[in-house]
Amino acid sequence: MLVRFERDPLFQNFLATPWTAGPAQLPNIDVAEYENETVVVAELPGVKKDDLKLTVHDGLLTIAGQRKSIGLPESSRWLRNEISAGSFARTIEMPHAVKGEGIFAELTDGILRVVLPKAEEARAREITVK
Repeated sequence: MLVRFERDPLFQNFLATPWTAGPAQLPNIDVAEYENETVVVAELPGVKKDDLKLTVHDGLLTIAGQRKSIGLPESSRWLRNEISAGSFARTIEMPHAVKGEGIFAELTDGILRVVLPKAEEARAREITVK
């Protein structure tokens, strides 16, 4: 039996009903560990660097910020509003001690890249057997 989408009562007003997103979602991240550093990459479309705050404390990297709403003129209304806006914070536990003075972060085209160098005591060493 073929059910037509526009006639099914369950979906009757699905496309016509305005939908509003909830609070800003957590950014998607990738975390890669290399020999001398860990690199965290986060997707932050629509977020400006002035709206970001990064902190490293006790082995935790926190990425916090705010994605601002686009807004509409007074005579307009949303037909669909799925782009989340609002504050967000994401905390990632580092797999090693971090060398604080070498941390580097850049935001390019909505992609945040944070490089966290390993502290000397966290780097792998070869041990000579005597």
